Amino acid sequence: MRTLAAALYVLTATAARADAPKPIASYKVDSSAFIDDPFALRDDGKALAYLSTDGASASQLHLAEVPAGAKPEAVIPGLAVNTVALYWLGPDRVLAVARDADKQIATGQVYTSKGPTKEKLGPVEEIALGTIDGKPAVVTYTRREKGPVEILLAAYARDTMKPLAKKSYKEDADGRIAAPGGPYKVLWWRDGFTAAAALKAGEFDKAKDMRRPDRFARLDVFKGKITEEREIEDVLGFAQVGIEHKKHPNEKSFVHLSEDHKKLLLADQLEDRELTLARPLFMYDNTTLGYQLLDDGRMAVSATVDPTNPPALQRKKVDPDDFDLYLVDPKSLAATRVLQLAGENRPTVWRIAAARLALLRKSKGFDRGGVVIEVYDLH
Repeated sequence: MRTLAAALYVLTATAARADAPKPIASYKVDSSAFIDDPFALRDDGKALAYLSTDGASASQLHLAEVPAGAKPEAVIPGLAVNTVALYWLGPDRVLAVARDADKQIATGQVYTSKGPTKEKLGPVEEIALGTIDGKPAVVTYTRREKGPVEILLAAYARDTMKPLAKKSYKEDADGRIAAPGGPYKVLWWRDGFTAAAALKAGEFDKAKDMRRPDRFARLDVFKGKITEEREIEDVLGFAQVGIEHKKHPNEKSFVHLSEDHKKLLLADQLEDRELTLARPLFMYDNTTLGYQLLDDGRMAVSATVDPTNPPALQRKKVDPDDFDLYLVDPKSLAATRVLQLAGENRPTVWRIAAARLALLRKSKGFDRGGVVIEVYDLH
């Protein structure tokens, strides 16, 4: 029997959804499979790559126009069930990255609408996208632990997968690598393993008979050059920032909650700046926070309303579980709500490209996969 709360939820949600925006395209698969978590919009927003899978033995890659046009979807079988990411490398080139969780290795395979190509990567530890001297690249990372620890990095052109650059770093007994100006300890990687945040131990100042503070530095990984260096003044604050950055490897900036979950923070460089959304933060389910750094420097942020948020509990009337999407200006921190959708009582995963949002409505009660991908125009 439906509870009173569930009934109220349906009534309030229905009222809120009457003028909801409509998707320009929707993508589903047959009932014998589900849409897996990895999917990607092409940079121009006019094509979608996604996976259908049974979750156990078989996965298929789908390449579809957005919105659906005269050209039918290309469906390519034979992908690994443990595929964890899809990346568009060009108009008809998609890189599928698979990960062996037991061995902690990743492999990559390039596909077109005609099927797999001869271009492969790995096995390595990580595969990411980056930019080398202005050229779009795929970057691989491997850390060898046998003997002296060695970090191996390689970059390949996205359009041909031809090698662009290679670099290796060896760690000393204290876990530091050699770089101009002295040994540095890598704190975290960023920008697809093309840059790193590093720490240099403070040097002894004979004139003042004291040890100088440690220094924070940015390393251009493939050039082996230090691009910025400064003393760390707030040691405790720096330590906290470092903890958050390690939770978000390879991200130039990201969004996270304060330790007490009362503030929404944009982490950029070594600063945490507070964001203010259209609704109070306590209105949202903080487990639904999502974000993406866009090519123009803005940050897209989403959160879903908690139907039983504190005001709703006081009213004894649940709220609709609205999915709110914001665009945040990095300078002013102004957060503009650009889309509001019915949450449909489902978790969501999304991607943005060229002012279009692709949103996966996930399955209820399962961590993996969903039932439909919807694409919306952002105006």
